[in-house]
Order: sequence, then structure tokens, then C-alpha cells
Amino acid sequence: MKSKVLIAGQEGMVGSSLYRYLKKKNFKILECKRKDLDFTNQLAVEKWFKKNRPNIVINAAGRVGGILDNKNFQPDFLYINSIIGLNIIHSAAKFNVNKLINLGSACIYPKKTTQPIKEKKLLSSNLEETNEGYALAKILALKYSQYLRKKDNKNFISLMPANLYGEGDNFDLKSSHVLPALVKKFALAKLNNIPIVEVWGTGRVKREFLNVEDLSSAIYFVLKKKINQDYLNIGGGEHVSIKKIALMLKKIIGYKGKIIFNKKYPDGVKRRQLDSSIIRKLGWRPKINLKSGLEKYYNYYLNKIYPNERLTYSYIGQLAKPNK
Repeated sequence: MKSKVLIAGQEGMVGSSLYRYLKKKNFKILECKRKDLDFTNQLAVEKWFKKNRPNIVINAAGRVGGILDNKNFQPDFLYINSIIGLNIIHSAAKFNVNKLINLGSACIYPKKTTQPIKEKKLLSSNLEETNEGYALAKILALKYSQYLRKKDNKNFISLMPANLYGEGDNFDLKSSHVLPALVKKFALAKLNNIPIVEVWGTGRVKREFLNVEDLSSAIYFVLKKKINQDYLNIGGGEHVSIKKIALMLKKIIGYKGKIIFNKKYPDGVKRRQLDSSIIRKLGWRPKINLKSGLEKYYNYYLNKIYPNERLTYSYIGQLAKPNK
């Protein structure tokens, strides 16, 4: 009899990628759309678990956003993600789920720490202020899973991926992460002959990126393997500046205009690179390098997202007027 899998958040970027990946591996995935279950409702979550009895649970649900969205809506990011994580993990424990994989984020680590960041650096110093609410919620879920693993011998593990991008991403410039925002800005600038592309921040900060398809392969790897660690880093391996990313996208897209960096916007942490040596020693490695990943990502936006966007002339015009 096949194990029944719940992918919480199966319509989001991570959840939909994982849904496709596990379908190809012939897993029996329980359908659970946003309209079917509100993961912030504890009673509804418990009722769903009692009825459907999943054997495997992967928590990819939650509210996510870019640096300004995180900064401006700290209470929402803290509350919503904490409630979702605790409800899913609590029900997984209560109804004896065989294995739970809880997805976190690289932002759980301190603002100032040694690089690349090892798992043991968790809670060793202060968090980055702009996404502290989201980070605290993810730490809460990680620690709850860890406590249940130690106290009740639950097979619960958390994974901390680097900055994610890929099919299913959010390209809304008001709430998106840096990669979808840059892809959209450069694509629209080329299509509409906009002479300048504005990049938020100094461009000097460095980030590590991970394609969502590589994260799905890492989740599958962890599903199939006995893991002794409570939580693991999942990195893409390439650590580059935002300026370099912008130049790469300019070349990939064929944009001929000028790039300016608006220093009035926050940078966030100066560097963030994960030490993924533990999972690599166990046998997993990413397969998608950043250049080929960005090429595919741009084509995804151009062919799948852009044709369905309702972009007004005034909206596009605003892109040609960088903030002073």
C-alpha cells in the first residue's frame, strides 16, 4: 500500500514543484488546496488529519514575500507562519505521521555570523531586523519539530533552503523576492525600451540561490533516507552579489539600457551563504547552476507569466521613473 502524502501549500512555488516531482515518483499525494483547508485553523487542521490520515507530511505552506513586504508586515509574517507551522506539526504528531519534513528558510540564521553558515549557528546572535518576524516563525516550527523528535522519537526533520526561485514564483513587484523582481524589471524594460532599470539597495550584498527543482530533489532525497540530524541546510552552492545577478540578467535578456542602484532601499544582511556540507556528505547535490537556471526562469516569465499579466501603460511608465 502506497504512503499517503500531504504537501501543505501544494499550490505555492515549492509545493507545486514538489507535487510534480513526487507524482513522477509515483507517490500518492492527497489533494489539499487552499480552498479545502485553512492551515491557520487548528480545529480544521486536526479534523482534516483525522479524516485523511497522511503517512508523510511536508510543510511548504506559509506567507512569503520580499524584503519590503517582510519589513512592512512583520506581525502578519510572524503570526500566520507561526500558526501554520505549529498546527501542521501538532497534528502530524497527534495522528502519528510516519515522517514530517518542515521547510524553513536561510533567514533563521543570525545577521552577523561566520560564513558559510553552519547549522549550529542557529540562535547564536541577533536576527536581521527586516525579516525578523518571518524568521522567528520558522525558528518556532523548527524547534517544535526538534523537541517532538527528541521527546517522542518522532521522525521529524526541518530543511533550511537558500533563496529560492523557479516556476510558480511571485512576480508582483510589491511583494516579490529579488530574483523575480529583477527578471520582471529587465524583461519589461527590454520589451518597452525603458532606458533605465532600478535595482533596490547597493547591489553589493551577496546571496546564495537555489532552484526550486533542486529543493524538490533534496526533499525526495531526505524522504528516502534515514537522517540523524534535526535540521539541514540546502544550498545551491553559488554565492554572488546582487550586482552580478543584475549583470547576468541584463546579458541573458539582451537589455541594452543602464542599471542604477537605489541605496534608499534596504539591503538586508551583507552576506548569506549556507554550509550544506552535511547533506552533501550524505549524497545530495544540486544539479541546476545559476546561469542555466536564470535562463530557464526568464523564459518561464516571458512565455507563461507575462502574457497573462494586465500591465497598464502607467504601470510600465513608473518603471522608467526610478525613485529619487
